[in-house]
Amino acid sequence: MKNERFKVCFQKYQRLVKYVVLEKTSDSLLAEEITQQVFCDFYVHMEKIRPEAEKVWLVRCAKNRVVDHLRGKERWGELLMDASQAEVNNLLVDESVILYEERLAMQELTSHILRRVKEFNVQWYEAIELCFVEELSYAEAAERLNITVSVLRSRISRARAFVRKTFWDEYRKGQSES
Repeated sequence: MKNERFKVCFQKYQRLVKYVVLEKTSDSLLAEEITQQVFCDFYVHMEKIRPEAEKVWLVRCAKNRVVDHLRGKERWGELLMDASQAEVNNLLVDESVILYEERLAMQELTSHILRRVKEFNVQWYEAIELCFVEELSYAEAAERLNITVSVLRSRISRARAFVRKTFWDEYRKGQSES
């Protein structure tokens, strides 16, 4: 009986718990690990949890596990700072430079892609700009462009297909040249 309840609960809520953790950490391996810990905790305490409260309990437990993990990282960070302040600071500077360079490269690539879409089809560009740059909802963007939501979705879909085709071909050309 206990194993059956656990199996049903796991199948029903495993993706939700993983999503909650992934949303907070952006680390899929960590999300899987914490999800496993949450369901181990659930198995241990399952008899004390009412079936109608399972979902809430699992989500709360997942959030608590994330907080515990982050606090643990802070503690380790403090210990490392005490042990080797200069070495850690150098690593952080190196990492921040690398992250800055990666962010700059990503911004250049994004600008290049948007320019190419705009050159090819201004309507596609406007749809992408409103939905993904200005982060308007599809309904708001469609209203601003005086089109229906289905037309907006069509433009975005065509723009995505164009970007995939165009930049996949460029990527393959670059790979064959190197």
